[in-house]
Amino acid sequence: MTCKVSVVIPAHNNGTSLRAAIESALAQDPPPHEVIIIDDGSTDNTGDVARSYGGPVQVLQQENQGQGAARNAGLAVATGDFVAFLDADDYWLPGFFDACLRFLGEHPEAVAVSVGTVIRKWGQPERVWPGDTSNPELHDPQVLENFFAFWARYDHIRTGTAMIRKRVIDAAGMQRADLRISQDLEYWAYVATFGPWGFIPRALCFGNPLSAIIDRSWLNKYRARRRLCPTVEAWEQRVLPRVPQESLPAFRQVRGRVAAGYAISKVVAGDLAAARHIIAKYGDDMPNSWFSRAARRANRLGPLGWSIGCRIVQAREHLKSYLIYRQARRRQGQMV
Repeated sequence: MTCKVSVVIPAHNNGTSLRAAIESALAQDPPPHEVIIIDDGSTDNTGDVARSYGGPVQVLQQENQGQGAARNAGLAVATGDFVAFLDADDYWLPGFFDACLRFLGEHPEAVAVSVGTVIRKWGQPERVWPGDTSNPELHDPQVLENFFAFWARYDHIRTGTAMIRKRVIDAAGMQRADLRISQDLEYWAYVATFGPWGFIPRALCFGNPLSAIIDRSWLNKYRARRRLCPTVEAWEQRVLPRVPQESLPAFRQVRGRVAAGYAISKVVAGDLAAARHIIAKYGDDMPNSWFSRAARRANRLGPLGWSIGCRIVQAREHLKSYLIYRQARRRQGQMV
């Protein structure tokens, strides 16, 4: 199989995890046409790790502008027929390229395809997602009849799970560099309006958060991204006009998931008025989570109830981020 795949990996202070990501790309069969690492203003050894490979690994450097801008820098120089994005703290399992390229070869109408992933959450065993093997929808590779309905049901896309035709990217354009949170989700939604999307129910991508979180800069990055959270209206502005009428109800559910994340970010950043606006406008479409239930209840209690509820969320999120960091450090110590 001679199809050329360009791999685009943005990296910011990922010196501890980048090697696993690069090696998982180089080990694919067929091998990548090129691996493009974008060092997004790192202050650690990220650039040194990337440059140590030479050969098909191309390293770009820029001031810190965020993942969207970094991916766009990689796209600007990519010369493959297909593009696969990978976060610097994730890695692919053997067979990712082969499965995606075979699917896209068999389904020339598909603009992109994504695979399942292995999810690791703190304090929980690893699990495959989507993982309901009793569901007939998740048995076989397929071209999705309604991308947004499938996404709303299964939340099936992660950055490292997708492969996209380069000609489709050329037609659609770049990622939204102005979106510092969920710009990848916006891009999947946007690309999916250019044609059918495929899904392969095999877990061929692995999230590896431990390697990113052991660095103390993770806490700073986590909190800085919360402060840079855009509005939901900005997130949907180029996607919504292109969504087919029959897909709008499902798109609203997908948007509701994004809105819930944005509302939490606004609360953590201290912009309580913006968070309340999100809950009032999009709350009914949000997933049934502890946050959406608590936020809707607090919103009904008026300004005082909302303020108290937000303080509780702030305390919970700050404690959670710190405990994740501490747990990652302990696990790293046990592995040494």
